Amino acid sequence: MPDLSTTEAQKILAGVVIPPRPSIVSAIMDEQGRPDPDLGRIGQLISNDVGLAAAVLKTINSPLYGLRQQVGSIEQAVMMLGMKNVSSLVMGLALRNNIPSAGLDRFWDSATRTALASSYLAKTLGCSSREDAHLFGLFHDCGIPLLMQRFPDYKETLALANRAGDRVFTDIEDERHQTNHTVVGNLLASNWKLPEHLREGILYHHDPTVFDIGLPALTVNLIATMYLAESIENGFSRLATDAQWDRTVPRAMAHLMIDHEALEELAKDTLEMLNGSGL
Repeated sequence: MPDLSTTEAQKILAGVVIPPRPSIVSAIMDEQGRPDPDLGRIGQLISNDVGLAAAVLKTINSPLYGLRQQVGSIEQAVMMLGMKNVSSLVMGLALRNNIPSAGLDRFWDSATRTALASSYLAKTLGCSSREDAHLFGLFHDCGIPLLMQRFPDYKETLALANRAGDRVFTDIEDERHQTNHTVVGNLLASNWKLPEHLREGILYHHDPTVFDIGLPALTVNLIATMYLAESIENGFSRLATDAQWDRTVPRAMAHLMIDHEALEELAKDTLEMLNGSGL
C-alpha cells in the first residue's frame, strides 16, 4: 500500500520540481467554489489570459467536441459547455502547459484520449461524474513527465516497467529511483488542490490490492473506469496489451458489473468517439 509520509514527501520535493497551481486555475476554482458562481466572471478570467483563451477556443472548435457551429468567444464557450466542462478543459490545458513536455506529445495525446474515453464511459455506465473521470484520465500519470525531467535514465525505467508483466509497475520505479509516478502525481494533485478522491486515485491506481482495501467508492470507480479507458485507448493507438491489462481489466469489469459482451460494445462505441475526436 502506498505510504506518503512527510519525510518521503520532503525528499521527493527536494529532487523533483512540482509545478505550483497556476493562478488562472486558482481563480477559476475559487469562483467555482462560491455559493453562486458567476459564469461571466469565469469567462472573463479565461479571456484575460490571451494564450489560454486561444487554446480553449482552438480545442472547443476542434472535432474533439463535435459542435455544429464555431464558438467565437470564451463567453459563448462557457455558456455552451457549462462551468464544470470549461473548468476541466482549462485544468487539462494548464497541466500540459506547466509540465515540461519536450518530446512528450504522444504521452499528452494519449492522456487526452484516455480522459475522453474515461469521461464517455463514466457517463455511459453512470459510475462517476464525467468531469471527475476526465480530470482523472488527464492527471493519473502526470508524475511520469516530472520523473522524466528529474532522472536521465527514467525512459529506461519506463521500458523495463512496461515489459515486466509479472511485477507491479511502481515497484520497478521505486527500486530504481526510490519513488514512483503515483507518489509524485499525488503531490502535484495536492498542490493543485484537486478533490481528495482524485488525489487518492492517482496514488493508488497501480496498487494490485486497490479493489480490496476499502477505498471510497468514488475513488475505486474512477480507477476502474480509467483501466477500461486506457485499455481501449491502447487499442486505438495500436499499442500491445501487456500483462498489466490482463490483470486489471477483469477486476475492473467485475467491479463495474459488466461482462465481455458489454465491454466489447462499450469499446466499439468509445473507439468511434475517439476516431471522430481528431486526436
